[in-house]
Amino acid sequence: MNFLVENNLNNSKKTFSEYHSGDPFSSYNFLNALQETNCLDSDSGWIAKCLNHTNGTTIPFFEKLNSQGEFVFDYAWANTFHQYGQAYYPKLVMSVPFTPVDGKRIIGPDDESRSEALAGLINHTEQNEYSSLHALFVEESQKDIFRKLNFIERLDCNYKWQNKSYRSFDDFLNQLTSRHRKNMKKERDYIKNLNIEFEQIEDIKEQDWKDFYLFYSITYAVRGQRPYLTSSFFQSIAELNPILVFAHKNGQRIAAALFFQYENKLYGRYWGTREPINYLHFECCYYQGIEMAIKMNCTEFDPGIQGHHKLKRGFEPAINSSFHWIVDERFREAIRNYCETESKQIRQYFEQSKDYLPFKNV
Repeated sequence: MNFLVENNLNNSKKTFSEYHSGDPFSSYNFLNALQETNCLDSDSGWIAKCLNHTNGTTIPFFEKLNSQGEFVFDYAWANTFHQYGQAYYPKLVMSVPFTPVDGKRIIGPDDESRSEALAGLINHTEQNEYSSLHALFVEESQKDIFRKLNFIERLDCNYKWQNKSYRSFDDFLNQLTSRHRKNMKKERDYIKNLNIEFEQIEDIKEQDWKDFYLFYSITYAVRGQRPYLTSSFFQSIAELNPILVFAHKNGQRIAAALFFQYENKLYGRYWGTREPINYLHFECCYYQGIEMAIKMNCTEFDPGIQGHHKLKRGFEPAINSSFHWIVDERFREAIRNYCETESKQIRQYFEQSKDYLPFKNV
């Protein structure tokens, strides 16, 4: 056998250092921190694995006991398997846990090597009686690797802000129609009139993380859930240069959002608040991010998955792809047909959603 499947990333660090992942979340530091700080275990449904191929390619992946924290929803598939007396779990997933962002799912020297390693993972999936193998939010440069191996492609739509050489937030607002410009100013003025101010921190101290984690945990507590990520995880990712934005009211921190800049892109991930204030989420997670992206000359700001409401705030629709290998051919063809039909609907939605953008002459 020309590959080895291991339970951690220890023997893949050299590969990650030679062939960069292209975003902070698919990096060795981020993925390894998830495992080292007890974010991944059987209770979470994510069990870390790693395929190391003799050709110098690494594929981090996970044995999944449920579909939580993936953001590509396959519960209907799992139910169908169950109805026919088949087990859908455990399955294998190539993704960043709890973090829906496009990225490289295979780390290696070239497409030929990456394809060979992926073929090895298919073999591992089939030989160990997993129901399926799923690669979620695959970066454009790697999509053809999956297509050529006959994976089923499934489309979805998310929203990203594009920096059209704006000089300031007001410059961005000036590109919007009068109605949408007034609405965004109204939302920002509402927060400003409550005397809520914002603080951006790049040199993050231990107390800053503690305050952030309190707000982050509240987001899950109100839904009766435990947080996906541990406090020690956040304190272990300093090398990824995270940025915290805190909201202050009456001299007290009341909310926070976490951002990452990588090359010319800004990413918004994770937020929380201890006070349910109208428009605070939009300000913390969207408008502060847009201002930051303009200031840092980022070409794109990805605020996270889902949210049709982002359209009227200037976030443009973008198609993302996931790829699926279903071992049982009977289910494979049914799911392929399902995805083909669904993808037509997604493309139609993608085109129609452009009509809801707030820009002039759209």
